Amino acid sequence: MRGPFNDCCMLEKIPYRFQMAIVFLSLAPVVGGFGLWLIFPVLSPTGNACVLCSPSIGFDLSSASIGLAEASIGTVFFLLSVLLFVSSLGLFASKSNAQAMWWVRWLGRLRPKMGDQTIIQSLGPVKYRRYALVVLLVIFVEAILLIPGIGEDRRYSLSGFSTLFLGPVWYSYAMAIGMSGFTLIYYRRPGGFFLAIIFVIIGIGTTIPDVLGFLPPSAPTVRTTTLLLSGFPFDIVLVYVCWRALPVSMPNGSSQEAIDSSRTTASIALLDLK
Repeated sequence: MRGPFNDCCMLEKIPYRFQMAIVFLSLAPVVGGFGLWLIFPVLSPTGNACVLCSPSIGFDLSSASIGLAEASIGTVFFLLSVLLFVSSLGLFASKSNAQAMWWVRWLGRLRPKMGDQTIIQSLGPVKYRRYALVVLLVIFVEAILLIPGIGEDRRYSLSGFSTLFLGPVWYSYAMAIGMSGFTLIYYRRPGGFFLAIIFVIIGIGTTIPDVLGFLPPSAPTVRTTTLLLSGFPFDIVLVYVCWRALPVSMPNGSSQEAIDSSRTTASIALLDLK
């Protein structure tokens, strides 16, 4: 697969603010999951994760000081995960390093310094943008069909932490990434292509264990398995399209040379089309 990272180190070519965004986005579910795990013992969730049902969650906070302290710490971790998630989306949506620094100002002295970089766009961002938007819409439709009560045969009980986290919480996290990627691509922000690839990776990483029966509540039925596997061709197409559209970063010392080279290549491609 040919893309902007050929013949070079991938991590060195990813713009630094996007590297930070990927780290924040990866830490968010870990920190949030730990927070929910601390909060869960003092909650009494009941009901089914079914869009056609009316799930009810009753809060039963313990009066013991240990239980309240545990819930407080869990709440802090969960809010931190939300902050990491929002900051990562802000970094992906930033047009410049100055805007990106605004999203991480809450880190204070721990705020990382971003070097001077020039972001080089791919040669055909408009074409890849159209393809990515169409494929993402198809994947969204398949994701909606997999909601329990619509196309999903199983009902995810909310009586356990694993089904609560791997069910509605994880689904909301993945869909938020996908919808954010779609929005950024629509508004021509290069960070949207990174989010689209991450969205596909999350989907594949969840689908394979689910098809094999490793995830709760049980192994999927034939209809659910068909829906899960039908998305793989679109996932491959989306990754290819986004890979070709990914921007790369260049140090300012070589940015002018890289820009001139990209312009020359674009001119040659235009002449070939004529």
